Parts: sequence; C-alpha cells; structure tokens
Amino acid sequence: MKHFLNFFPILIFFIIYKFYDIFIASAVLIISTIVTCILIKFLLNEMDKTDYINCISSFLFGSLTLLFHNSNYIKWKATIIYLILALILLMNYLLNKKSLIQHLLEKKITLNNSIWRKLTIIWSFFFLVCASINSYAVLYLSENTWITLKVFGLTFLTLLFMLFNGIYINHLISKHK
Repeated sequence: MKHFLNFFPILIFFIIYKFYDIFIASAVLIISTIVTCILIKFLLNEMDKTDYINCISSFLFGSLTLLFHNSNYIKWKATIIYLILALILLMNYLLNKKSLIQHLLEKKITLNNSIWRKLTIIWSFFFLVCASINSYAVLYLSENTWITLKVFGLTFLTLLFMLFNGIYINHLISKHK
C-alpha cells in the first residue's frame, strides 16, 4: 500500500502536466506529496527517512520552480537527490564499518559484512547511473520526453533494479544455508 501511495504524487504530476503545464503540475506535486506523507504517517504509521526526504525535496524544488517560474528546479530534483543518495552511501562505506543499507535492512535480512558492503557499492553505482540518465534527459531531451522518462523510465528502472537485488540477496541467503 505504501509503495502505491508513494507513486501517486508523481503519477498525478504526469497527468496534470499532460493537461496543463509543468508549473501547475509542480504545484499539484507539492500538495499531493504532502497529502501522501500525511496518509502514510497517520493511516499506515510507516514514515521513514526516504518519505521525509521525498516530501521535503518535492516541496523545496517544486516551490523554487513556482517562485522563479523556472522548470529547471523540478527537472534537476531527481539528479540532485540521486547524487546525494550516492554520496551518502559512498561516504558511509568509507567511514563506517557497518553499511547504511545493512543498518536499514539487517532486521529483515542476515548477510555478512562483505556482502552488505558490495550492496552499498552496487546501490551507489545505481544512483549515479540514474543521476546521469536524468541529467542527460534534462539537458538534451524535450520537457515532455523528460517527464515521461522520469515518471515511467526511471521508476521502471528502479523497480527492476530492486527486483534484481532481491533475487541476488535471495540467492546469497539460500547459498549460505
């Protein structure tokens, strides 16, 4: 349920963009993201750090887009968030013995430290690839193509990546039993 709710604001953004423009879509994105966070918090009681980051970044970049009437703010949001996530994971990898991914998932999955560290590098690389894809789209593709890529392409890529990570982790768990 939570994953569907998290996809709702970006889907609404896409639909509103198709009927109006990026500025109205950005305003709706801000509102729908806040409503989604409220629903997740009070109905599901499942708010985590990524939900807060998504809510704050949508509000910040959406507001900047509206304030300066410049669509580049909302377009670069994904690139900046992906780069921040990659940087956080890489810094954590270098500075701590326990990976951030391990910290987030160790209650659900038991793996050895070297595998947790490999997953950290894999996720960091994935976020860098997504940042590169979004950057390319912002710089070289039309706004309409960028929005379609952002909503469907990067979302599909993320889901596919998560599926392959799940298969990889499941393989490692079954291999060590």
